[in-house]
Amino acid sequence: MKKLNELSKSDLLLIFQALSDPIRLDIFLCLLKSKEKRFSGKTYNISKSTMSHHIKLLKEAQLINLRKEGTTHIYSVNEGLVEQIGFFFDSCKNKLK
Repeated sequence: MKKLNELSKSDLLLIFQALSDPIRLDIFLCLLKSKEKRFSGKTYNISKSTMSHHIKLLKEAQLINLRKEGTTHIYSVNEGLVEQIGFFFDSCKNKLK
């Protein structure tokens, strides 16, 4: 990702597309609350491959980070990107004034 406050249109599209699905949005919101978490298809009553697809899209948008502990995958929010998104919305708000 780029320096703070330098999200491109393609960056923003990836982010918004990743968050446009209810399950992916819920995963992201859960991670905002719990800092780190592991997810499985059982969490959302979906197949393992569908869960992998959702996680893959969130990672491609750089919204989440992955940390491995043995065979366990533990996810967390990419705090730097969340900060960049905040700057983006602050600049939008400032343009409205």
